[in-house]
Amino acid sequence: MTTAVSISGVSIGFGPVTVIDDLSLDVPASTTFGVVGESGSGKTTLLRAALGLQDVRRGEIRLMGERFGGSLAETRRRARVIQPIFQDPAAALSPRCRIGVLMDEVAKVLGEPRDALRQRLDEILRRLGLPRAILDKYPHQISGGQARRAAIARALLMRPRILAADEPTAGLDVSVQGELLNLLQELRRTEEITLLIITHNLAVVRLIADRVAVMQSGRIVEQGEANAVFARPQHAYTRELLNSWPATS
Repeated sequence: MTTAVSISGVSIGFGPVTVIDDLSLDVPASTTFGVVGESGSGKTTLLRAALGLQDVRRGEIRLMGERFGGSLAETRRRARVIQPIFQDPAAALSPRCRIGVLMDEVAKVLGEPRDALRQRLDEILRRLGLPRAILDKYPHQISGGQARRAAIARALLMRPRILAADEPTAGLDVSVQGELLNLLQELRRTEEITLLIITHNLAVVRLIADRVAVMQSGRIVEQGEANAVFARPQHAYTRELLNSWPATS
């Protein structure tokens, strides 16, 4: 099976503090893979490293078998392979621009004619259940659920091979959470992409992940098929997370 994300012996630190310690992890392509752990476990730092937003001290990260440098050209090339959905839509949607303007910026990155991009965008909006009128609005003029879907639309315009979602259901009503998770699963199947979910919410991982890795203090302490890990956890920390699940779901 092809590996979408390959993390080999990666260590990340801030000053004297080591946040990720000699971590290795393989995410199979075309799967939904969950990385779960408490706040402060290092999972978001790991995601930022995969996105090229965080330097690593040691080790390497490959996306679809490729390494990427830090130049502008390499950053744009990486953006065609992996796209994030951040916990806070404001991280992806500038509050100073109408959503349509933010979408048009993708055409500049891809070197694609604006009209062609808008045709693709119309289809994406339809699939995401967003009205075209949303393009004339600013992010603060739409709901949290719509903002999350708008961020997904912008990511999909890049035609990524990997979609990485950091706490995708945070701040959303329960009914909207279910709709969003179903949508992400549908996109994974129809677009044949890899879906990487970073979350502390075990309910999310249990619902949609094929495989899961459990992080504690910058290390992977357990990983495997999601059903097996939840049914027969081997590590004490995993059992602790599962025992506290009703309080964190």
